[in-house]
Amino acid sequence: MPAVDVRLGLDSAGPHLALALWSPGVGVLAQRAPRVDRAHAARIVPELDALLSDAGVARSDLRAITVGVGPGSYTGVRVGIAAARGLAAALDLTVGGVDSLALIAWGGLAPGESGLAALDARRGNVYVGLYRRDAGGLVTLEPAAKRPRDEVRALHPDVRWLEDGVPDASWAAMRPPGERDATAVYL
Repeated sequence: MPAVDVRLGLDSAGPHLALALWSPGVGVLAQRAPRVDRAHAARIVPELDALLSDAGVARSDLRAITVGVGPGSYTGVRVGIAAARGLAAALDLTVGGVDSLALIAWGGLAPGESGLAALDARRGNVYVGLYRRDAGGLVTLEPAAKRPRDEVRALHPDVRWLEDGVPDASWAAMRPPGERDATAVYL
């Protein structure tokens, strides 16, 4: 029997399509993050269906959706937000947004660690944010910005670098959907 309050987290800002189902009191029900490169639009529905099947959850069991709003790939961000909004409208769900780089930090950092989550922004630039994972969750030390890769490396030579890391959509699923609007962030 599925959990009563099932929340979907998803992100498509980078080369991975990250999806997770989470329920308070139960935790992560299922998650996946295949590398799809530029095939987010073609893969999002089949991957969502497989995720729901993995967890034994029906779409009608969903109560909220939190989607990564960027920064990242313009098309990838738009695909994720459009899918989240469409599903939310069809199922009468609340939808909210979350920083896409935070999902990379959540997936790549162990409790007590700090690191730079980054996505390639082309022409020698990265979308980057500095995060610390602690027992209470994730703390943003420096918010997402678009900066020259070399400049970031020079400013933070000893900080762990998580470039194009695999995002963990459970961080999005755990966030209250009303925490942030599901509007794309382009830097």
